[in-house]
Amino acid sequence: MGNYSSLEKKAREAILQQMDELGEITTDDVMELIRPHYIFDIRKLRNQALRRTANNLMRKYKDDKGIRTCFNYKDEGVSKYVNVDKTRNLKALENVESQLNKKYKGLNASKKKVTLRKQVLSGQLSIKDIEAK
Repeated sequence: MGNYSSLEKKAREAILQQMDELGEITTDDVMELIRPHYIFDIRKLRNQALRRTANNLMRKYKDDKGIRTCFNYKDEGVSKYVNVDKTRNLKALENVESQLNKKYKGLNASKKKVTLRKQVLSGQLSIKDIEAK
């Protein structure tokens, strides 16, 4: 998980436990769980909002076919964006490709988990069948 410095560790653990017990929850519900524990820092929040806006702008930059053009990568620990249509930096492209492969694998694992759960709920599989796999 990311950095939750605006929440103390015990509060974060208690909130995650409540989320785990509920099964389904809205963002508003999670906000209400966080609210009493949240440490507010206006400067930090302003910088986070600016960073989020900058990152969103870069992520939404697309070519004339509607295909994303800018991707994030790490260069010696520094986060940078590269325009894959314009760059001559082979290492940056290799880093972006590696990152996309990791995301692809992660999404496929998540998709498999959802598919298995749907099969359990629809009676096509039992939990014992899943545990045997």
